[in-house]
Amino acid sequence: MGRVIIRTAGWQALPASGLISLIALSDAQANGEFFQLDYAPRASTVIGSIVRGPWGAALGWSDFAGGGAFSANITYSLPVPALGESAVFRFGPSARSDRAGSLDLGAKVVLERWAPTTFGSVFVLADYNTIKNEYQLLGEVAHWDSGLSAAVSIQGGDSFRENSLFLGYDIRETPVRLRLGYRFREKRAVIGFAINTF
Repeated sequence: MGRVIIRTAGWQALPASGLISLIALSDAQANGEFFQLDYAPRASTVIGSIVRGPWGAALGWSDFAGGGAFSANITYSLPVPALGESAVFRFGPSARSDRAGSLDLGAKVVLERWAPTTFGSVFVLADYNTIKNEYQLLGEVAHWDSGLSAAVSIQGGDSFRENSLFLGYDIRETPVRLRLGYRFREKRAVIGFAINTF
């Protein structure tokens, strides 16, 4: 059975239609739930998702300088054998509503690949959301024996840019990962945790 890696840099406290993908699955048909909380002063994020077969749904709230936003998306997954056994293409509608009550509708596409290694795993992702042209490029390396992971994320859109580094630690025999990160443009540290039942 393939190991599941919790994405450490997705869903940061940035405009919510750019809060990207939730979890990296070694099996496109895996079922499970995911919850993540990241905290930073005036820049916190809470997200939750559920996956059943190729279908996934996600909800999120992001608090950021100047406001906050709620986001949602539904995606359908297809395998991409040409890029490897665990490569997946996901697509579907997205929505974003801010504190002012405005509603934006759009679509998102995601290409991701998880691969086991001799020491753990490597995960890469490219994500684009038509709402505010938001995107994310992400790379993560995980070391299974120690439970440690490191991820680098580049995110942006019409109204923001951010580069981030996150470190993670998986608590043994539990679905919990502790997270510590830094957003370089905001010059802000972030702490959080994630729960992954996949």
